[in-house]
Amino acid sequence: MMQPYWLLAIPIVLLLLWLAWRRPNRQRLAWRLLASVVAGVSLVLLVFPPVTQQAISPGTAILLTEGFEADSLEAVLQKLEAEPQVYAYQTASEAKAISSMAELRQLQPGLETVHVLGYGLQHEELEQLKQLQLKPHLTPAQAGVRSVSWPQSIKLGEAVEVAGKYTSEKESIKLYLHVAGKARDSVELAADSTHTFRLRYTPNVQGRHTYTLLAGNDTLGQVPVQVTPHQQLGILLLSSAPSFEFKFLKNHLAGQQHRVAFRASVSKDISQSEWLNMPKTDLSRITPKLLQQFDVVITEPQALQSMSAGQRAALQRAVTEDGLGVLTIATEPANSRSASFFTDFQGKRLSQQDTRSTRAEWPGREANTASAAPYTLANTTAVTGLIAEQGNSLLAGAKKAGWGKVALSYLPQTFPWVLEGKDKVYASYWAALLSAIAKEQVKEKFWQLEKPQAPHPNQPAVLSFTDYTLATAPTATVTNLADSTSINLPLAQQVYQPEKYSATFWPRSSGWHKVETANAAPYFFYVQDTSDWEFESVATRRAATQAFATHQSINPAGAAVAFKTEPLPLIWFFVLFALSSAFLWLEEKF
Repeated sequence: MMQPYWLLAIPIVLLLLWLAWRRPNRQRLAWRLLASVVAGVSLVLLVFPPVTQQAISPGTAILLTEGFEADSLEAVLQKLEAEPQVYAYQTASEAKAISSMAELRQLQPGLETVHVLGYGLQHEELEQLKQLQLKPHLTPAQAGVRSVSWPQSIKLGEAVEVAGKYTSEKESIKLYLHVAGKARDSVELAADSTHTFRLRYTPNVQGRHTYTLLAGNDTLGQVPVQVTPHQQLGILLLSSAPSFEFKFLKNHLAGQQHRVAFRASVSKDISQSEWLNMPKTDLSRITPKLLQQFDVVITEPQALQSMSAGQRAALQRAVTEDGLGVLTIATEPANSRSASFFTDFQGKRLSQQDTRSTRAEWPGREANTASAAPYTLANTTAVTGLIAEQGNSLLAGAKKAGWGKVALSYLPQTFPWVLEGKDKVYASYWAALLSAIAKEQVKEKFWQLEKPQAPHPNQPAVLSFTDYTLATAPTATVTNLADSTSINLPLAQQVYQPEKYSATFWPRSSGWHKVETANAAPYFFYVQDTSDWEFESVATRRAATQAFATHQSINPAGAAVAFKTEPLPLIWFFVLFALSSAFLWLEEKF
């Protein structure tokens, strides 16, 4: 609003107009009069500069975070009645930069409402805004990786499967899984769509490995995996008659250094027994003492039916009470109720032939041609699929039974893979089945990385330690394997799970780290580079910000409006005064 001093311009303008009018020369009179008015008004405005009033909101602020868009900022500003202060946090902008949420509160003590633009804030940063109302205006996730997962640890011989979702842009893109600088698997994704991808690699050496996922020539992130030796299982093979399937399986399992006992019925009272990598023991009767030596039993419906009721009961108790896994290899559904505990799976017949050719697929392997029985298992909620085929059907599945598992397979002949030279396919198939149904090893003490899946430097990583022995409170140490620096990690016991302790670790650099405590196996985890798996940081911040805003119960008072005055730039008045005065002087001279 212009100040009242502008009234002084009236006598000055009138004086200049009178001087211009009284001159006898009437040429350019209109221009002289106009220049006189401009000179008089601009002189007064130079001495008494006008000011403007702007509405501001001292209780409202806009916080720009990484990923904010200028259009979104403009839209928010247009919706607000009064102009708020705009701040920038860890992002490039012309707005006032802040380094923490505490600084935001210090700069604007009367702050009540914060509009957050961009990808949002971390949980720890949001905790500092508890007393404020937060209104998110978040930017959607950009093209690229939307989600990704891989196993943290596998057994030697198993495949690493990197799976996820990727949104491509206007051009198609090719994803590569690099191992030791060489592409081991790849997939091409079409443009302008979201794809599910799977990349696989089977390591040949145990230890800690770091693979790389690339999109074209751009690194998306590292894939750390620990390859551990095979668990040496105790496996009991019970066959109703000598067969090539059990012969090949017995030799294969023994070659993998598993403890194998084999019994095949030759006639009603005669059986053939073998022991590999283990001492001889009586296999004529299935007893609880015998079953304590094994983690898995692989058998057939005919062998189960030929057992006495007492032997079947002992086998059933070993499953439900001791966690034993039992796999039954069948060519058709068992009609005998005596063995229903082990073979009661829903299914249907797909062919009238005795056998059929199909494509069998399991985690870590592409589909392979196999000879299957003319039946398939129904994919129900109670059944965990182990071996799949087309049409959402299962060739092998398992279900929980007490502490253990019972499984059924309609692939009665897998040894042809060995005859065809597909030893890796054969080994992978049986490794997948055994790892799924074997008696689980009980761990009394163990570490876990709770979140995130891919830790980053200077970002929190939550580690937990479980101790079922409920011994004294543990002390932990975290070591960076790159430079051998170690720090102590304080652990907090959880109230409702006293056997579980947790801690938050803030890594300072990328690479492999080790956390350990006394009388427990060390745990290794990998910290990614800052630029790796950016989608996870974006998704975490978006989710945390949305959740924080959703669970708020703050109702701030009505937005207060204040006014601030700002003088108009004097340069324009000076230019007008100089031009008009110069015109009057030159016009009189010439």
